[in-house]
Amino acid sequence: MVDVDDSTKAFLVEVRRYCHLIEHDGDDSQGNSWKFARNCLISIVNLYSAALFLPIIVPKTADIIDGIHNDNWQFQRERLVQRLSRDYYWQVFEPLEQKQPEVLVGSLSDDLADIWRDVKEGLLEFDKSDASLDDVIWHWRSSFETHWGQHAVGAIAALNALCFGQFPDLNRPEDT
Repeated sequence: MVDVDDSTKAFLVEVRRYCHLIEHDGDDSQGNSWKFARNCLISIVNLYSAALFLPIIVPKTADIIDGIHNDNWQFQRERLVQRLSRDYYWQVFEPLEQKQPEVLVGSLSDDLADIWRDVKEGLLEFDKSDASLDDVIWHWRSSFETHWGQHAVGAIAALNALCFGQFPDLNRPEDT
């Protein structure tokens, strides 16, 4: 594999942290839904920030990166529902609509699982010995701009409300 620039290295670190958080119950939240929500908030903010600095690249091939099977996505989503104190939240899909936008129902578990799927697909490809780095970076940036970035924005707002809003998760430890 070719050398990786600093912005891609930083993004890769955040991808690995985020995927580990989503895939493992043994994170430092120790079964506490408020701590888990806060850890997700921190991780998504860092992942989003790092994605903003990914280089703009044209893919080397027309090959599509193998996707995560829907059963794997559903498994992660169901685990997330169990780890969060609440799943559904109110959101506006397009905040810059000319007319007053319709309020929709969002799902944190769907947001977190969709982000996981999009970044994990690139990570699985990146970890292959014959992977095209340009294709992986293109996938990460493209999926950020067209899909998971929107999920991240919704999740950040909902997680912030869950941790620090008017109706927060009541499992917040006293020492935080």
